[in-house]
Amino acid sequence: MKHFTKKTSGIVLLSALVLFSGCSKSDNPVSNAVSSLTSESQPKRYEIKSGIVHYAPMNLMGMGTTTETLYFDDYGRKEAVETITESNVMGIKTYEHRVQITDGTIGISYEIRKTVNGKDETSKVAQKGDISEFQDMAKMMASTMDINELKKNMDYREEGTETIAGVTGKKYSVAMNKEQPDARVYGVMYKNIVLKSEMGSISKTAERIEENAAVPASKFAIPEGYTVEEVNLAEEMKKAGMEESEE
Repeated sequence: MKHFTKKTSGIVLLSALVLFSGCSKSDNPVSNAVSSLTSESQPKRYEIKSGIVHYAPMNLMGMGTTTETLYFDDYGRKEAVETITESNVMGIKTYEHRVQITDGTIGISYEIRKTVNGKDETSKVAQKGDISEFQDMAKMMASTMDINELKKNMDYREEGTETIAGVTGKKYSVAMNKEQPDARVYGVMYKNIVLKSEMGSISKTAERIEENAAVPASKFAIPEGYTVEEVNLAEEMKKAGMEESEE
């Protein structure tokens, strides 16, 4: 599972930045991504002040499933992604329930529950770090982007509309490889919320959306009983990159 995640994370991240980022009321997610990053220190991520998005279980190429719930407030400046992953790889059954939080320039990650073959291996350590360096890097990259050139290089297309979870969003697609123009990544957005993302056999689809929901403040905080570990996220990313390059 870890190997799968590492090998696809770069593609998924790039797809997310191109298809799903943004904050203005323009219908173009590529332009939105750049304008939002360059115009505000803490840009609005969504066009709705608060909400809860429940996603259908996502099949991880036959190795298991991941079920995700998104909570956000202050137009996405506060965001928590809660995931439950169940896998069975070579006889090892794993259950993991974890939360990742973004609150302004702070990133937090902790486990709620983790079991391996029924044995409790839950860590009561919450990792916390400053993500402003990554945000600044994204702003710098955005300020130098040529939007039209980016769209041309990725064969960006507007694909009409699609109704998902009771709301109608705009559908877009890009080609990740010029030499394989038919191997496209598709996305459907509603008020900058991801309704659906699809890349080959990997698909993520919203089942239910609660607009302007009252999201408890506890969703963006570390629960009692956890030890907080301050981490240097830039260093961790460098280490992860070095480990992957060695494989």
